[in-house]
Amino acid sequence: MPDPRAHRIDVGPFQLEPDADSSRWRAVASDGESVPSAGWSDWVALAQRVLQIDALWREREARGDAWDQGHAASGALDAENPYR
Repeated sequence: MPDPRAHRIDVGPFQLEPDADSSRWRAVASDGESVPSAGWSDWVALAQRVLQIDALWREREARGDAWDQGHAASGALDAENPYR
């Protein structure tokens, strides 16, 4: 599964997009030209969305780790982890 933290985060008046060349993010206005600006509720919505994405990723990683541990205990060599 691709890392959901690498997807664009859309908050309405602006989006945060991952920069493919680095581990940084860039803010992009909805119209693609102006400098992003937002009210307090937009920043709160952004923070909530970031936390949701991070929680989703952590849950998937935990499921994958648990699957790996259970599979290792079974001794079978040919199964594929559906969470990876």
